[in-house]
Order: sequence, then structure tokens, then C-alpha cells
Amino acid sequence: MNRLESIVGSKRLEGKRILVTGCGYRPAAHIFQDIVSGEPSHDSIIVDEKEMKLNIGSAIACVLAKNGATVHMISTSPEKLKNLKQSIDTIVGKATTEFTALNLLEEEEVRTFVKGLPNDKPLYWVQSVGLGAGSYKLKDDNPYLPLEEIPLELLEQESQIVLRATHLMMRELLPRFRKQKESRIAIVSSMSAIRGYSYGGTHCAAKGAIDRYANAAMLALYKHNIFVTTIRPGGIDTGMYDNPIVQEAIMVVSDEYKGQYRQHQTYAPPTSVGEAITYVFTASAHIPSLNLVAKGQMPNEGS
Repeated sequence: MNRLESIVGSKRLEGKRILVTGCGYRPAAHIFQDIVSGEPSHDSIIVDEKEMKLNIGSAIACVLAKNGATVHMISTSPEKLKNLKQSIDTIVGKATTEFTALNLLEEEEVRTFVKGLPNDKPLYWVQSVGLGAGSYKLKDDNPYLPLEEIPLELLEQESQIVLRATHLMMRELLPRFRKQKESRIAIVSSMSAIRGYSYGGTHCAAKGAIDRYANAAMLALYKHNIFVTTIRPGGIDTGMYDNPIVQEAIMVVSDEYKGQYRQHQTYAPPTSVGEAITYVFTASAHIPSLNLVAKGQMPNEGS
């Protein structure tokens, strides 16, 4: 059974509309396995008879929908969003998803989108964006580079895209959130925000920047019953690591951590992030941050 289908449904998030940004997928090109179960660690749907690996945003959307939420997915690709809606609604067993093709970097587009959101349900927000939110294309999909090979535009784009997209949406959503009895926000950062490595010049810098932004937002907004949580995943099997060039870069990085990946690279399924956010959004406490890594990944919380 597909992992998405095996997730136990609930009504814990029923009556909530949750925005999820950065929803997408890419073709499955390599199979990683869970070190305990031996099962593939990715979450997939079939598009045009081909297996696609879901990214973090898409898997989050599916898990939240399985737990009763009305999920509004956001991406720049209307075609991918249509395919995701069809797949998720089929898995959940009812039409529970909405979507908008939106450029999160365009101020007027974001403003118009937020103004058009219905007011029939309390609104929550999951921000999960990376370089896919903009036009910059990573060579070989590889952000893990020696310092001397980092293009200046990569340094600029990886930080600017994530911060701009997050701040534009935050700024437009805050008036709505302040009117609600309670609002919850999950900003997906990365374990790279708090643990460094030699090939992480741009990636750690970008994730660290959004992590600190989320922390500042948490401190500024909790007194308004707007509860911000930073979610820090380690390596997640979204297809980003399928490229052999990326795998080799990860092995170089892992040598700094006693070479654990030389024998077996292991990644967590993106649904694990969705499960964490479901917990955060339904807990009776405010959870400021939550770290998660795959079984077998280095679990250190700092460099």
C-alpha cells in the first residue's frame, strides 16, 4: 500500500483552511530505503503512468487533508496543482483540496490572492518554499558546493527568494490572523539552519536566515494568539538527492560526521513533516520549534 493511503485519517483539523505553499513533485530517479523497514522512503503519486516523488509541501498537504483540513495548495505550476488535487482527493476519499497558481515573489499577486480568500473557516498557514519559488535553476539540482564553486547569484537567490516569499505572505496574512481567535503558522526551515558543514555555504546561510525570521515572528506574534513554529527537517526524500552528483556531495559532507553515508544514504519521507505539522497544529501547547531527521541520519542539533 502507498504510504499516503496508509496514513490514518482523523477529524483533528476539520473546520480549518490551511494554506500550504511550495507544492510540487519530480520524477522518481532513485530509490532510497528506510534502514529499519527496508521500504522506499519517498511518497509518490502517478502522473501520466510515471512515478513522481512528492516534495515536502505536497506531502504536508496530503497529511493535513487526511486529518480533516481543507487544504489550499500554492505553487507556480497549475498543471502540477491539478494533478496533486486529483491524487490527494482520491486518497482522502473526498474533495478536500483547493489550489492557486501563484508567484510568491510578486507583491501584487500575493496581495490579491489573500484578499480573495474566503472567510468561512479559521485560516492556518504552512510556508514551505525554496529555490523552486523563483526562476533560478540549480546546476544538477545541487546546492552543496565547495566555497570556491558557489556562484554569487546562488548566494543571493537562495536567501532572497525564501525571505521575500515568506515576508510578502506574512505581511498580507497578518491582518486576517489578528482577527482570529487563534492562528497557527508553521515555517519549514531545515536542520541546515542549526548545524553547519563544509559544503553548506549558501544552503546553511539561507536556511539560517529563514529560521531566524521565523523566531522573530514567533516572539512578535504570540501575544496576539498567533503561534509560529519552526519546523526543521533533515534530509527528506523528495527527489533532490536522486542525482548522483548530489549523492557524492552528501558523501563528502558525511565524512565530517564519521562517514556514515559512505555505506548507506538514508532519508525521511516527506509525509513525516506533515505528521509533525499535524501534531504542532493540534497540540494544546504552543511548540516553538520541532527538529526531525531520518532514522540513521546524524541527529546532532548543532555543528
